[in-house]
Amino acid sequence: MAIHERSLVEPERILRKERLVVDGVDVSGDWNLIILPRVINDYDLDFAKEVINSPDGKTINQCYQCSYCTASCPVHNYWDERYNPRHFIYLARLGMIDELQKRADVMWRCVSCHKCTHRCPKGVLVEEVLKAILRTMAKKGLIEEYPSKKFDKFFTESVLEYGRIEDGELLFGWIEKQGYKVFKDPILKKPIPFIGETPEWLKQLTMKPIKSMNIGFLVLNAKHMLFHPRTKNWSRFKQVLRKVMQEEGALH
Repeated sequence: MAIHERSLVEPERILRKERLVVDGVDVSGDWNLIILPRVINDYDLDFAKEVINSPDGKTINQCYQCSYCTASCPVHNYWDERYNPRHFIYLARLGMIDELQKRADVMWRCVSCHKCTHRCPKGVLVEEVLKAILRTMAKKGLIEEYPSKKFDKFFTESVLEYGRIEDGELLFGWIEKQGYKVFKDPILKKPIPFIGETPEWLKQLTMKPIKSMNIGFLVLNAKHMLFHPRTKNWSRFKQVLRKVMQEEGALH
């Protein structure tokens, strides 16, 4: 028989026989594939309770596993079939921590298109639920801080410092934080674009729009990379913003 979401079944539990007879009926062919049962002993139901009690996770129990979310997910269909919102919710509700940890490297790859949420017939806020699952795992120390969370912090730090972001500095600063070697000018210590270990795919992606820019705009961007522009009176305002964010729990 066909197995939808075959990647979710361990290869050692899938058997295919040359010839299979059940109750005297020869079912060889497409129906000679057998999935061995599994026994689950290690689970933590308190995990699901913590997700449900978080503001973003309240709709997790409305999911009835129809898989509309996964079928409409661009990450699942075009990037990595291991990214499976339906299955993440299933594992979280059963408290199968080990299985969630095995998928931790792909769970943060949501692109926030909200297709899953719009197509869910049960009103599950899928994206929010997945974030609640990740936050609960991070809170328990079950996963390392995921890249999108690190980027959020990096982005916030830039806004708090200057009141605005500068695209080039943000881009190449983030590359440096990913572990790539980035060269900086000796005086201002600002990253110099495309010198160092800039990934080839990023060079191609960045060069395409740059070729269509006029000289004046390029000079302006280069100037902003060296001398990051600040919002007027930002020094006073950022103290207020930082205090509010700390009180709201958005800044640690």
